[in-house]
Amino acid sequence: MHFVLLLLFGVLVGILSGLLGIGGGVILVPGLVLLFGFSQPEAQGTSLAVLIPPIGLFAALVYYQHGYVRVPVVGWVAAGIIVGAVIGAKLVPAVPMPALRIAFGVLLLYLGFMFVLSPSSPRSATALPAGLAGLITAVLFFWRRRAARRNQAHRPAPGDDVEYHI
Repeated sequence: MHFVLLLLFGVLVGILSGLLGIGGGVILVPGLVLLFGFSQPEAQGTSLAVLIPPIGLFAALVYYQHGYVRVPVVGWVAAGIIVGAVIGAKLVPAVPMPALRIAFGVLLLYLGFMFVLSPSSPRSATALPAGLAGLITAVLFFWRRRAARRNQAHRPAPGDDVEYHI
């Protein structure tokens, strides 16, 4: 029965992906976490594996036939995604799972609010806060990680010269 639910979920994600151009990050990852009990990294990895080009190729062909695909842009964005996906995948083991889930949720909330509350705003005004938020999050993560390592290195080991009081 589990495979039938996964298949039906896949059909729903496929319909939304073809209809709205979304899928992996917006529907598939939260669905796998919330409905099927996947961890955040498991859901992300499964999403990436599911959305390998043959899946999206057929929907993209239909969009192309209607003139909705800018072919030169596809190559440049795909090249960027390849590089970024490798870097992002290598960072996942270093990021605590709660931080990963919070960052994912905040990004979805931000994007949702931007689409609903300011659909006519200039593109740069919409992209700039997201880019700054991502940069600030990355800097804070690395700063916190560095501080945690520093505190751990300076913490005295239990021994005869260290007393603990409860």
